[in-house]
Amino acid sequence: MPSLSDPTRLPESIAHRPGDPSRRPLAMVVDDQQVQRIILREALERDGFDVVEAEDGPQALSCFDQNHPDIVLLDVNMPTMDGFAVCSALRARKEGAQIPVLMLTILGDEDSIDRAFEAGATDFVTKPVVWSILGRRLHYMLRASAAFQDLARSEADLARRVRERTALLDDANRKLETANRELQAFTYSVSHDLRAPLRTIDGYIKLIFGGNALGKDTELDEPLQRIQAACGWMGHLIEDLLKLSGVTMRDLSRQPVDLSTMAADIVDNLRRADSGRQVETIIAPNLRVAADPGLMRIMLENLLGNAFKFTGKTPQARIEVGRDGGGELFVRDNGAGFNPAYADKLFTPFQRLHTQSEFEGTGIGLAIVSRIVNRHGGVVRAEGEPGKGAAFYFTLVNNLG
Repeated sequence: MPSLSDPTRLPESIAHRPGDPSRRPLAMVVDDQQVQRIILREALERDGFDVVEAEDGPQALSCFDQNHPDIVLLDVNMPTMDGFAVCSALRARKEGAQIPVLMLTILGDEDSIDRAFEAGATDFVTKPVVWSILGRRLHYMLRASAAFQDLARSEADLARRVRERTALLDDANRKLETANRELQAFTYSVSHDLRAPLRTIDGYIKLIFGGNALGKDTELDEPLQRIQAACGWMGHLIEDLLKLSGVTMRDLSRQPVDLSTMAADIVDNLRRADSGRQVETIIAPNLRVAADPGLMRIMLENLLGNAFKFTGKTPQARIEVGRDGGGELFVRDNGAGFNPAYADKLFTPFQRLHTQSEFEGTGIGLAIVSRIVNRHGGVVRAEGEPGKGAAFYFTLVNNLG
């Protein structure tokens, strides 16, 4: 090892090159006793280190800034600025935040050890030093420090990528929300504007029938009746489109809702509308949720309305509203049921698994149910078998239990 005219700096021939895997690690020895510095230098050089020295705190900080050592051996008892103060100052530097610092002292009391670690020391060794293990200890500290720095870089890179992906996702969500709002507004506008010409067509058909044309020209009777029926059907479709659009566009206002009481009221209305039917209904008590009351009523009206409709041809019809052991709410019936292979299609607008002659409807009700559940952060699913009934299970975020 060449002699050093200035022990605080490395000669150009062995200049410290951070990141160079072929270089020897650089240790900075800080001690006000020259003999101790010489002993440490010789021991460290034997163990594969290059060494720079500093004899007091201010010189140590200057030496650190000039040479960027990989590890620091720091005496505690020094004039002007003791080792605790030097260690704190090193930790305050950006490049010193992660550098291993080994404090050397004749002090072995618990207070001194606590002060060393509070100042930011990596480890604490009392003098006299066991030279045979010092080098091994320092190399271990360097490996541990490198591992922590790699981990910190990985975490920083991961955090950066998460921020980037989150920003992209936020931007995509904003664009999707804008597109959804525009689509909903378009659907509402088209549906609303379609009603005017439809009313005109229906009005003229009624004028023709009102003029006693019906029955006078049998060739016209059937086409006119078909036109009138088509107008009525189209009117239903438009109304349902407006309902679907309205469910998505309206503001969500969460409140405590008693679904049991709400379901009982809806069932009473359905019974009055079809007083000739006998339907057994079972509604579990205390089905409470935190949800938008208006949307919950629309959802239950569609589910219970479907249950009443699809049990219309079932002797001893039964409808049940409750909560299963897994916490899912459900509306279940023993009516017509459906092929489970097509369960996912039930929640798509205008998808029907039964013909119009079997059961009336536009196929929009369950799409409305799905949107209401989704707006509450929940999930809806369907189970059923032909002739064995159907069950619709749903969850809502912020369920009150």
